[in-house]
Parts: sequence; structure tokens; C-alpha cells
Amino acid sequence: MAELVDAHDSKSCLARGESSILSSGTMSKFIVWGGKPLKGTYVVSGAKNAGPKLPITALLSKEKCIFHNIPRISDTYRAIDALTSLGCKVRFLDKNIIEVESLEINSSEIPLEAMTARQSVLFIGATLARTGKVIFYPIRGDAIGKRPLNRHLEGIKALGGKVLEHDNKIEISMPKRPKSTIYTFEKNTHSGTENLILASVFNEGKVILKNAAAEPEVDNLINCLNDMGAKIKRIEQRTIEIIGVTPLLRGVNAYSIYDRLEAATAIILSIMTGGNITVKNVSRELLEPLIETLKKIGVEIGFKKNTAKINKINKPLKPTEIITDWYPGFMTDWQPLMTLLLAYMAKGKSTIHERIFETRWRYLAELQKMGLKHDLFHPKGYGAKFYNFNDSEYNAKETYGANVFGPTKLQSAELNSHDVRAGIDMLLASLLAPGKSIINDPANHIDRGYENIVEKLNALGADIKRI
Repeated sequence: MAELVDAHDSKSCLARGESSILSSGTMSKFIVWGGKPLKGTYVVSGAKNAGPKLPITALLSKEKCIFHNIPRISDTYRAIDALTSLGCKVRFLDKNIIEVESLEINSSEIPLEAMTARQSVLFIGATLARTGKVIFYPIRGDAIGKRPLNRHLEGIKALGGKVLEHDNKIEISMPKRPKSTIYTFEKNTHSGTENLILASVFNEGKVILKNAAAEPEVDNLINCLNDMGAKIKRIEQRTIEIIGVTPLLRGVNAYSIYDRLEAATAIILSIMTGGNITVKNVSRELLEPLIETLKKIGVEIGFKKNTAKINKINKPLKPTEIITDWYPGFMTDWQPLMTLLLAYMAKGKSTIHERIFETRWRYLAELQKMGLKHDLFHPKGYGAKFYNFNDSEYNAKETYGANVFGPTKLQSAELNSHDVRAGIDMLLASLLAPGKSIINDPANHIDRGYENIVEKLNALGADIKRI
């Protein structure tokens, strides 16, 4: 039986037994008894950075749209909350299948709470495409960086949009058919690219986006829109062409890709615990930079269809240097995981250079409580243009580099999570350290990024309690 969603009542979501903590006022705490052997099969869910975005495309159609492999995490429920507030009807057809019908849209204002989720910025482009206007509140930053909106708004202005900021909110109006244009992003922006795509679908001729993000999650969104009748193609790796079509699009059956971040998490956990965890729903192609780095330091991974298993671990692992980059480079979200692995198992000094987010080292101070040794430094010879955050955020004295030293015998501790990837890093470290560790997660970052993570890890032999 289909499950109707009352997205305005997060308590009703909790009552249905969701593992994600959906109320931002409820703090998560994890009690972990570490040092236990782990083995079995870890099943990766739909992508956090793709799945919750797909239902937003339903705003571009009056027909029923069905979205498969959508993770039940708080970002998904925040997207649902925004959709229902605009007038859409949303229901779960199955655990990870959502149906959205956007027959009548009765509002153009995005709720403030919805905008705390990263993917909710896509409501800007989608709502503009459907109603010609949108009202929203500025997106909050987080512990790893500011996620600026300027690259989105400049692109919307290039399409003919008019942006007005007042009373702590932003109002944008857009012509029914945005104008043809060639727009070049100043720097890589994942969600900015997706936002401009959504806003451009009904343009009056042709829109070209240059220096556009090349991440697979962007292509997942493009494929969904094309299945709905849009005309979008990547004519070069970082150039996207959008031929305008007449409003509106048709209904769709669309699928989220699997989460390459969760896959990396499970693979690295398997390495650190002896290689006895098989990881299912893995795309080797999307993990290639990670696989090459792991091979370089002494880890061989075998792939059979969509399953990954550790074939060989040459201990101790070799230290290395990692420089984060936009796709197809080494992901910033893999960085905390690799840093932990190198500190735990590599012999000597490894160097990590963070280019995507300006403040991503807070987790190292937490892991220091567990015995991790590190020092921070400002990389010499690199200026603002080398980094992906806004030039104005660059600081010639900021520590964008870190050295970590291994191997490390981790000890249990009480830790504080500051962001999604830092939180999962602490959870993995706690699984390695013998004894009782506590992770305080005030903003519920771990549950926000990983569907049923406690249940999945406990099924492998872990001893984790969420309280």
C-alpha cells in the first residue's frame, strides 16, 4: 500500500520508524564499543547528493513522476516538505520509491527549514521554471565552508532573472521563457550547475553552460530531465547545452545512482578492519581516483559486476600526498576517510591538500583525542585561483594543508561531529578503537548522510547504539 507523506509533521516520520533523525531540534548521540571484528556484505544506498534532488524535477511537469532508489534521509524529507508546501502531492510507493504529482502549484516560497538541506537550492531553478518567481531564505553555511550562492544568482541573472534581496530573504523573478545565453561559471559549482539546468529547460532557444560541473550526480539529473522531454546534452566534459522546450515536461520513472561516497566509506572501513567486508552497489568508474590512490599505497580491490571486495592489503601502507579536486579528481568528501586510513595504517608522513572547502580540518582536532598525530600548514606557491571557494574567502595565512603521521593505535574517546563526512569518520575511528567511544552529533550529520547506518554496521558485527 502506498504511504502518504505528511511532510509538515516530522514526528509522523519518526513514528514510521525512520532511522534518520528528521527534527533538527533533536540531538543524536552514538555509543560505540570498538575493536570488534567486522565481516559480511554492506549494501550501498541511493546517493545522498543525487536521490533527494530528483523529486524536485517533478515541479516541471503536471503528470505523475516516480523516483526510485531514493534514500530515506533527512535531506529527502526536507525536499518532500518543500514540495508539499508548494502544493505538490507526495507519497511513498515503497521504502525507497517516491511518487510526486505537481498538478497545481499554489506557492513560490521555499520554507526556511527546507533550505538547510544542500539540495534544496535546486528549488530556486525548478520553481522559477514552473512559476516564474521564487522566494527563499539564504542557505546556511556549515563547518566545512560557506557554499556561496553567488555563482547561482549570477547565472540566473544571465537568463534574464531579476534578483531582489530584502528582509533576510531573496526574491527572484524570471521570464516565462528564459533568454538564450552562453554563461561561464567562474569556478566549479555542483549545485549551481544543476540549478541553472533546471532554470534553463524552458528557455526560448539555446543555453550553453561553460565550466559546468562534471559530477555523475549532475548527469543523473540531466538523464532524468531528458526522460521527461528536456533536451540537454554534455557537448564537452565541462560544457552543457540546453535546447529550450515548450512547458511543461511529461511524467517519468527515474532512478537515483548509488552513493559513491557511501561506497568509499564501506571500502575504507573494510581495509581498516582486515578486508572481510564485501560492498554491494558499487560503480568502479565513479571510484577510479580513489581506487588508484588505494593501489598506490598498497591496497588491491577486486570488482565483480557491482560488487567490490578487498583482494590484498600490503601492510604497512605507504604514505602519500592527496590533493582534492572537482570531478573527475579526488573528491573532497573522500578526504577525511583517506586521512583516517593513512593515519591508521600508513607508515610515515602523508600530506593532504584541501582545495574545495576552506575550513575542513576540525575533525582532526577531534581525532587527536583518539591519538591521531597531525600538523596543519599553508601550502606555499598556491594562490586564490588554485582553490574552488570564492577568491574573497582565500586567506594567505589559512591552513589548507595537513600532514598526518602513522601508523596510529587509536584509543576510545568522546567526540563531537561537525559535518557529515567528519561524523562518519569519527564513527569509523570509534569502530577501530577498543573500548567505549561516544560521538555527539548535535545537527544529526551522520544520519543526514547515511541511510540506516547503525543498522548496516551492526549487521557486520559492530556494537553501536543511537540514543
